[in-house]
Amino acid sequence: MDINYRKIRLLEQQDKEYFLDCVDELYATIEADASFQVERKVLRYSRAKDRLIRLLRKFPLLNRLRPATLNRKTINFASIISGDFKLFLPDGFLSRNNYIYMYDVWPRFHEWIFPMLDFFNIRFVFFSSKQVFEDHCRKYPQSKCKSMWLPEAIKADDYHFESYANKDIDVLEFGRLYEAYHARIAEALKSNGSNHVYRKTGEALLFPDKAYFVRGLARAKITVCVPSNITHPERAEYISTMTLRYLQAMASKVLIVGIMPMDMKALFPYTPIVEIDMDHAADQLLEVLENYDQYIPLIERNYLEVVNQHQWQNRWAVMKSIIEVNI
Repeated sequence: MDINYRKIRLLEQQDKEYFLDCVDELYATIEADASFQVERKVLRYSRAKDRLIRLLRKFPLLNRLRPATLNRKTINFASIISGDFKLFLPDGFLSRNNYIYMYDVWPRFHEWIFPMLDFFNIRFVFFSSKQVFEDHCRKYPQSKCKSMWLPEAIKADDYHFESYANKDIDVLEFGRLYEAYHARIAEALKSNGSNHVYRKTGEALLFPDKAYFVRGLARAKITVCVPSNITHPERAEYISTMTLRYLQAMASKVLIVGIMPMDMKALFPYTPIVEIDMDHAADQLLEVLENYDQYIPLIERNYLEVVNQHQWQNRWAVMKSIIEVNI
């Protein structure tokens, strides 16, 4: 790798449109890499940038344009949700070494997101979803932007766990609520006297920040994890992917009861969760609570698997090797 390319710039929003553990943890991992000179560039909100992105979305043929670019010896890297290409204005045209880690690339957005990768001079994109990676290869084979599937991960040191004896939350539902399942278990858990924690109607957030979330998750015995194509099919459509919620639970030594995403089956050499039995949802969950000790070996195996295989340091090693090859 050319020594002149040891500088990597991490692009992020100033306005914090969304709070993402995954972005913060990935950036912290990259910043800890002493082989790079790393800086964060915080970009302020701009109406002009918004208007340009909307124009490119409305008229996809504009993405065939190839604005002139400089070739400063800086690597630009951004972790973004869907098609939030504002982060690459203007930096995408000041360097030819632009890289993205991308989440939530839902099928209805493919027709403009995939061409925009070329417009913004993205050299390589890492998709969190295996299906999206396959769609990019199939739908846009002429793309100059190369791609690969690289699953989400966590920074395990950011999480902790209570001893099994001290876990006082029986069932925790956080993030997207699987309404159909919740309706089947809520009353039974209440009648059983179980401590069932979830976001009530009218509550904005179950946990106000990451610190509260980490403490709450550490106290849980069981959490419910279901992919977005099941909970919100109108948004995710057919995309079934493992999110960091599964990994956060494992790093906190919490048993997952849920539905296994399609791409998770390629990541774990065993079944790491208890699959939901919707026909007997309440009885199944009460049985798991009653026999919780039987699941401790699985919980411990999950913990070791995450620590060894599914941290951002593992993913960054892959991204770094690709960046070095492409410089």
